[in-house]
Amino acid sequence: MNKKLFAALFVSASLSAMSLDETIQKALLHNNSLKKISLEIEQSKQNRASKKAQNFGRIDLLANYDHYNNARTLSPLTPMDIVGSQDGAYKIPTTNDLATAGLAYNVVLFNGYAQQNSYKISDILYKNSIIKSKLGKEELIYNVRTLYLSLLSLDEQLQAQQAYTKSQFQLYKKITAAYKLGSKSKLDTLKAKNSYEASFANERTLVANIEILRATLTNIIGGENFSNEEPISIRIDETKVGSLDVENLERYKLYALKSDIAKKRVNSAYSSYYPKIDFSSYYGYSMGPNATTNTSPLTNKTYINEGDFNNETIWQLGVHLKWNLYDFGAKSSLVEKEKLAYLSSKLEQEDIKLEIDKNLKIATSKLDLARAQYNSASSEFELLREISKVEQVKYENNAVTLTDLLDSRAKAELAYAKMISSKYEFQKARFYIDYLLERGEKK
Repeated sequence: MNKKLFAALFVSASLSAMSLDETIQKALLHNNSLKKISLEIEQSKQNRASKKAQNFGRIDLLANYDHYNNARTLSPLTPMDIVGSQDGAYKIPTTNDLATAGLAYNVVLFNGYAQQNSYKISDILYKNSIIKSKLGKEELIYNVRTLYLSLLSLDEQLQAQQAYTKSQFQLYKKITAAYKLGSKSKLDTLKAKNSYEASFANERTLVANIEILRATLTNIIGGENFSNEEPISIRIDETKVGSLDVENLERYKLYALKSDIAKKRVNSAYSSYYPKIDFSSYYGYSMGPNATTNTSPLTNKTYINEGDFNNETIWQLGVHLKWNLYDFGAKSSLVEKEKLAYLSSKLEQEDIKLEIDKNLKIATSKLDLARAQYNSASSEFELLREISKVEQVKYENNAVTLTDLLDSRAKAELAYAKMISSKYEFQKARFYIDYLLERGEKK
């Protein structure tokens, strides 16, 4: 009955296991860090649209209301407006409560190409955010793969540890029975029990580490409970990296774009040496109740009564130029500052090229090392397993001590753990190379 229950639980766990590819897809869909990067793309896109729109100027609705202690005319007047006719002055409305309303349009015609450079920078920042998204996905895929492999490694080590614990317990039971018959000492019984309990403690440590890694993966995939993993096939072969064109990698392009931004900022700094020319226009109305009754004493004719509401149409067009001739070195200092930033960005661009090349060499070395360690651990384990079998026979015939037997078993178990670890380290090195070459999402 217990065997059937165990089999049912095993089948249930297998069915609920999440494969590596499924885990990666869930992480790409639900990971919050990746969602934030997507929002940054949209932000940079809107910023670019804003910079482009600024080239077309702006239209503003203007409205004002002012109360004056002395009456004001509704519009500016020339002397001829006042004296152009005998009753000219009495035809002009005035008000203490002046209201204006209208539309204004302003646009920069020329500012040393500062606006054009600003738009180009925003466009580069948009491309920059897209590259960051691609690199973010590559990093997320690599992190998921690494955690998943660590889980599988611990799973395999746990299975081996459980088998080792079981064998140690069987040895303890055998020695205990032999002790009762008088063929083994009390000390051997204590040593066997200690070895069994130490192995069981290692089991608990492995279980705890597995739960920690599962909780980490749960967080990465956006909160969906990750409770079981699915084994993958790992083939230890002579993997070749091949040639690499660093300049085609997105990571290098990211720094190339940073350098382009720095260059555009140099151009923007130079724009302060040019004049600023802008165009402005306004069309609106000036209105208010007349302040007095306007009656001509010559003709005794009333043109406007007090309180009559009047309005005047106001419009204007203007082109304005502003050119800074001298600012005590502020412009030149700004240009030099941006030039130095540009030189720094070029050095960063060269550094990242060297760093990618270095990391790839390190990854290749780690791959070779893991392969060599796996082959070495495999050979070592086969030898130590045979030695352990021989030591078992010798101990049963009282040819060696229990310490010798336990030592040979522990060495074989350690070699097996190293073989498991090096196998997964080899695959991790493969995935790291994929990450460096930015081909994780393609696999």
